[in-house]
Amino acid sequence: MADFGWTIDMEIIEKLRGEPLFQRCLLPNILDGEVFPTIRDGHLSFYYRDIILFTYDGTFTTNLQYAFVPQVNNAYQNVDETTLAGMKHHVHFQNAYSLIVDRCIHDQWGKEMDMGVSNFYRFSFATAFADRYFLLARGIVLNTETDDEATDCLLMDRKTGRLLFCMIKCYSNMENTQKYEVEEIVEPLKRYRDLIAKQRQAIIDWYGEYVRAIEVLTGIWLPAPTCLCDDCGLLICGFDEDQEKGKLKKIVDSLTEMGWPVYAIENIGDVTPEKLFKALARGGRVIEANRIGRV
Repeated sequence: MADFGWTIDMEIIEKLRGEPLFQRCLLPNILDGEVFPTIRDGHLSFYYRDIILFTYDGTFTTNLQYAFVPQVNNAYQNVDETTLAGMKHHVHFQNAYSLIVDRCIHDQWGKEMDMGVSNFYRFSFATAFADRYFLLARGIVLNTETDDEATDCLLMDRKTGRLLFCMIKCYSNMENTQKYEVEEIVEPLKRYRDLIAKQRQAIIDWYGEYVRAIEVLTGIWLPAPTCLCDDCGLLICGFDEDQEKGKLKKIVDSLTEMGWPVYAIENIGDVTPEKLFKALARGGRVIEANRIGRV
């Protein structure tokens, strides 16, 4: 087992393969890009868009409100404490799957889901099997002791086996930054660069185990990783034309001068893994709003 990462429990994966909830509900949604699986330390997380729908460690669990929220005539019902106190509730996840998914979607209302990594699910390893570049993993854990998630996704080049860590930032969360150097963003990028320098081969080996586990779980063949980009790239999204010409440009210029590869795009729905991978792997700089950019 590689030094990087954590133990991939193949017994759990083998058991999961035989679970009716996985075979009849989750796997079809993985294959159509609606659900994205991520292997964790001793368990798996299944994301619907950007929220965990189920976890599995030998037993499935979900958020209480997804399995419990009262619903009458397809509408969500307000209840008082007396009503709740008298309720007896039992549900089989497999039978209630569509309702649990619906409640998960309901929980996402009002959140800026269009700004996040959820937009990348259409490029997952399960749906982009004919494409050169695809999303292999999300919510990458930098420090397994603290469970510190520093980046949002891991892209892969199918042809070369090259891996690329990428952190995603919504510009609205950066506007209040007092310094253009944005140290709070640079710090995890530095940690990843240091980690790559020290454990490059261990990371490559561990993700080799990861893709084989995914293959066992889903039946989808993935190429073995062979190499790794030197830096964790940064994707900035969710800005308008005025912001692009103002502080955003200064932030991107500052990060670029510090040597960090940056891809800024107004609408994350317009980005593709190919555009992102090529720009960041080259150590490039792109601002794409009014089709202004250079690499």
